[in-house]
Amino acid sequence: MATRRTRLKKKMKQLIPAVTVTLTTVPFAVWSSSAQAFFPPVWGSPPVTVVPPVSPPPIIVVPPVSPPPFVPPVVPPVIVPPVVPPPVIVPPTCPPPPCGVPEPGTIVGGVIGLAAAAGYGFRRRDGKKPE
Repeated sequence: MATRRTRLKKKMKQLIPAVTVTLTTVPFAVWSSSAQAFFPPVWGSPPVTVVPPVSPPPIIVVPPVSPPPFVPPVVPPVIVPPVVPPPVIVPPTCPPPPCGVPEPGTIVGGVIGLAAAAGYGFRRRDGKKPE
């Protein structure tokens, strides 16, 4: 019975570091937020395009021809200036950039955690030198 228990303890000692590393790296990789300070977004939003209104062609007024003396003069038509419509603003149609970059604090924390885990591993490995 003692040998079975020792084998189980030995397997658990080998399994616990792997489980610990897995349970700490998976949430770091999956739920990390974006870092805009170190890594700006790849795609910026395109500039807003303002389409100037199309103005109608200018109205050319032809002066009336002088009528014969016995015909009364024709009243010139009333010219109404064209109304310029407001400019049409076209919103950008591209989707927002992806958020796949972790935050700087998350990167630094991950590096510190990995360095601590590596130091712990090296310290354990140095303590088990064969005689």
